[in-house]
Amino acid sequence: MPHKDGTLKAREFLFFCEDLAMAGLPAGFPRPERRVMWTILQLHYGNPAIHFELQPQLSRSSVELGLHFESSVEVNDAWAAAVADRADELFPELGPEWELEAWTASWRRLHRTYRFERLTAELGRQVAGDLASVLQLLGPMVSGSPLAAASAAPARPERHGRQPRARRHARR
Repeated sequence: MPHKDGTLKAREFLFFCEDLAMAGLPAGFPRPERRVMWTILQLHYGNPAIHFELQPQLSRSSVELGLHFESSVEVNDAWAAAVADRADELFPELGPEWELEAWTASWRRLHRTYRFERLTAELGRQVAGDLASVLQLLGPMVSGSPLAAASAAPARPERHGRQPRARRHARR
């Protein structure tokens, strides 16, 4: 819940968005598996290397929401190509804020950012709505694609300056 001034701490924001997004999915829609690393939420459908990620970044005054491809270069490029092949269908649904990019030498991502001065419940509701929408739009593609089976063995994690080390913490 937001504080009296309407703000949320980064971890509170993360769980607030997750709770609203999961509640916003239709009944019977498959719920993803989850992984939390302090203020990073990753949701996946059986392959942690191919995951939806939500990360409030206080130092940058931004929240990132995206579908990350963090497997081998070949697998990541295949996923990026699959998204690009469906761009005419996907981007009108996603909106102009979304970008498909070669994030690092091997990782790829489809993502967008939200700028903020403070993490608020209003921003959380917007991000959660977008997370629920992107799960419904791309979740079936990620879980049902022949690429899903081909990329099931995650590659060794790439060190990336913008990614904090993974830490395991229980929710709340």
